[in-house]
Amino acid sequence: MSLALHTRRIAHTLSLMIVAACSGGPGVETSPRPTGGGTPPPEPGGDAPLPVAPGAVVYRPATTSLAFTRRDSLTLQLPGGATQVQEFRRTAFLAVSVRGAAAPYDVSIRLDSLRQEGGLISPDSLFRAEGTHWTGSLSASGQLTDLQADRASQIGDQVGATLPVLFPALPLSGLEQGSAWTDTTERKLKADAFDATERAVTSYKATAADSRAITIESRTTFERKGTGGQAAQPMEMTAGGSRQGVYRFGKTGTVMTAEGADSAEITISVPAVGQTVPVSQRATWRIENLQATRP
Repeated sequence: MSLALHTRRIAHTLSLMIVAACSGGPGVETSPRPTGGGTPPPEPGGDAPLPVAPGAVVYRPATTSLAFTRRDSLTLQLPGGATQVQEFRRTAFLAVSVRGAAAPYDVSIRLDSLRQEGGLISPDSLFRAEGTHWTGSLSASGQLTDLQADRASQIGDQVGATLPVLFPALPLSGLEQGSAWTDTTERKLKADAFDATERAVTSYKATAADSRAITIESRTTFERKGTGGQAAQPMEMTAGGSRQGVYRFGKTGTVMTAEGADSAEITISVPAVGQTVPVSQRATWRIENLQATRP
C-alpha cells in the first residue's frame, strides 16, 4: 500500500475518531475518585462516608432538554510538509431524565435531533443516529457508569462518547460555594479506529453562587494511548492535552449551562511503513439546558 494511501486512511480515520476520542463513551470503564473537597470512599470494612453537608448541592432526579454544541478542528501535518485541516460544528438536542428515589439514579438520554455543518458526514448518517437511546447509572456526585446505547452507528457512537461532559463530578459531601476538589479517572475508549486508554486529572473549584446556581470552573490534563487499524497494517496513537470548562450547576441538581475548550497534540503512526502524522486538535463546546434557561 502506498504512502499516499496510508495518509488518506489516517486522515479519514481521524475525521471519524475525533469526537469519540475526546471523552469516555458507551462501554467506557470509569473510576473517578473525588478528593480535596469531599469525603473519600470507604475502604473495605471501614466506616461509611459522611452524609452530604446541610444545604450542599448534589445530583437529583430531573427531566431536562439540552442543546449540546461542539466545534472541532483538526490540523494534520502530512508527509512532504502539506497541511490538511478538517472542521465541523455539531449540535445534539438531547432529552435527559434522571430517575429514582435515591442515588445511584437511573439515567435515560435520547438523541432527539442532530445538526452538523462541515465534515465528511452524509445527511443519512445523521438521520440514522437520531433517536438513539442511552441508559446508565448516575451517583449523587456525578459518576456516570454502565452507559449503553440501544443501537450502534458511527455518529451515534461519537455523540455517546461525549455524554459524560454533561455530568461534572461534584464533591462527595456535596457542592457548596468555595468547594475545591479533584477527580482522577481512567477510561477505556472505543473509537472507530482505536482501542485506547485515557488517564485524566481534573481540578474543580466552585467560584461563585447566586439564588439559582453555583459556578464551577474545571481544568483537566490527560494522556491517551491506543492501537488500531487492521492486523496487516496496525496503527498506534498517543496524545496529551488539556480541557477547561465553566459550569453553572443549578441548585435543583442539574447543569443549567456550561462551556469549555479542549486541545490535544496527537501522533498517529504506522510502524510497518515508518509513517508518522502529527495532529493538532482544538475544540470548543457549549451546553444549554433549554428548560432552565427558558423565560
